Amino acid sequence: MPSTQLRQNELAAARRLVVKFGSQVLSGPDGRIDVDYVRGMAKQIADLTSRGFEITMVSSGSISAGCAELGLRERPRDVAALQAVAAVGQRRLMALFHDVFAAHDIEVGQVLVTRGDFDDRGRFLNIRNCVNQLHAFGCLPVINENDTVAVEEIRFGDNDLLAAMMCNALRADALVLLTVVDGLLD
Repeated sequence: MPSTQLRQNELAAARRLVVKFGSQVLSGPDGRIDVDYVRGMAKQIADLTSRGFEITMVSSGSISAGCAELGLRERPRDVAALQAVAAVGQRRLMALFHDVFAAHDIEVGQVLVTRGDFDDRGRFLNIRNCVNQLHAFGCLPVINENDTVAVEEIRFGDNDLLAAMMCNALRADALVLLTVVDGLLD
């Protein structure tokens, strides 16, 4: 069986999904969050949820959203400024996610993690239990790296790795990476 067909068959049978949205996927050409895109994404996730899919969302974009919210023309370079921008951006993203999913009667729950959380068995289990309980409550878990406290040696580096680790933690059936970065293509 060709690998493309194998992937299609596996994805068609998957019911528990981790879906990662990259910063540039969520942003328009001006670098600001594309609200229309996010609304469309929320509708698609709501449709999947109503059909019995369990979706866990991994979202990038907090620094991009923070830069736009603060009117910064360039991304800061120093760590403290990046952390502060991420703090503002994460709040902005969650407010947007709350609004667009509320239109579909879906609550969202934010889970901020660091790489160290996955290295510690107790914290790893706490993450998994929290996300599973959010699903039990009918909420959409939104996972992101806790950029305000992560330092270089415990950072994921990108949310693709975070999404893969969440997929493993949740024993998800499939991982979907939505990105504009060239790489694995069909």
